[in-house]
Amino acid sequence: MRSRGMVGLVAFGLATVATFSIFLYVHEVKQRAVTGGAQATVVVSKKDIPTGTSFDTLIAQGAFTTETIPRKTEVQGAVTSLEQLKGRRTSVPILAGEQIPMARLQGSTALPGGAFGIPTGYEAMTLQLDSARIVGGLVRAGDHVSLYATFQPPVTKYQTVTLVPDVRVLRVSAPTVDHPTDGTFVTMALRAVDAQRVVFAQETGLVWMALQPPGQTGTHVRPVTIGGLTK
Repeated sequence: MRSRGMVGLVAFGLATVATFSIFLYVHEVKQRAVTGGAQATVVVSKKDIPTGTSFDTLIAQGAFTTETIPRKTEVQGAVTSLEQLKGRRTSVPILAGEQIPMARLQGSTALPGGAFGIPTGYEAMTLQLDSARIVGGLVRAGDHVSLYATFQPPVTKYQTVTLVPDVRVLRVSAPTVDHPTDGTFVTMALRAVDAQRVVFAQETGLVWMALQPPGQTGTHVRPVTIGGLTK
């Protein structure tokens, strides 16, 4: 009986060690997903800021904080210090939690990328999609998404394709009481050739977004047809 008790105690100890090891592994994987690659620290607002607001007042109220993000998601000309905001006002509305490009400050319109901070070689395009097709409305400015499209006859055979594997979101405007719409407006940075593909898909099929985890980019996958689902 005593030997059985020892065996049970040893088994319990091994199970505890295994469980703890799994916990450490999962924690490490999550940390890598968040902190992988080069990092950047940017200033963000804790609340929505309307046009024409004085930054000096907001700074005095402690309305700003900093966030560490993957450098590849940093908006061009993003504010990285409160000193850059002193003595200025907003030229366009700024949403809580989004990066603040210098181009959105009054007197800074000459900066590249305009108010959206559009990267060189890209252009801004807006899609109006219902929440089910933008990850339940969870997509935010600065996120990276993959764009997919589903087509059906007479355009082509039934299939779902990868339109653009990796796209940076510039702005998300949800419906409001004063401005109700049938969907959310999502503005993205796209190369001209990809913008053409997205326009065609929006006009002839259905466009869907898939949100990428922090620090991860999307990949291009082969089209899926009805026949391919049964293989």
